[in-house]
Amino acid sequence: MEGLPELAARFYTNFDRGDIDTALSPFSDDLETTDPGMGTVRGLTPFREYLATLKRAMPDARAVIEHTYAAGDAVIVEGRFVGTHSGPLATPEGDVEPTGARVDLRFVDVSRIRDGRIVSYHTYYDQLGLLSQLGLAGDLAA
Repeated sequence: MEGLPELAARFYTNFDRGDIDTALSPFSDDLETTDPGMGTVRGLTPFREYLATLKRAMPDARAVIEHTYAAGDAVIVEGRFVGTHSGPLATPEGDVEPTGARVDLRFVDVSRIRDGRIVSYHTYYDQLGLLSQLGLAGDLAA
């Protein structure tokens, strides 16, 4: 069986390339995803939409992996999410037009693996930091 860190690395490599279908290949159909911006959702469809939204807003988005740890059935990844806001960013209030801002945001992802598939993907990042880097934090305070 593929090693746990390699399974997670396959996701990041294909996300960086913009190949969302292949990026999703390590994940279970009943995936649980937790993200500060969307809460917890189940299934591949909302995770696919989440990734597509990121790539639509920042086509050059990529994950710079700094450290990877395997612990039992989990892989913990520390890194930076980098990209340029050059496309519309979908929000519940409607699309935010591109700001041209560069994003360099630290994150930690925790993926749990069962039977060779990622069944749980929890990502942690500073949501206010992201909005500030995009130049949108002031808009939300008004």
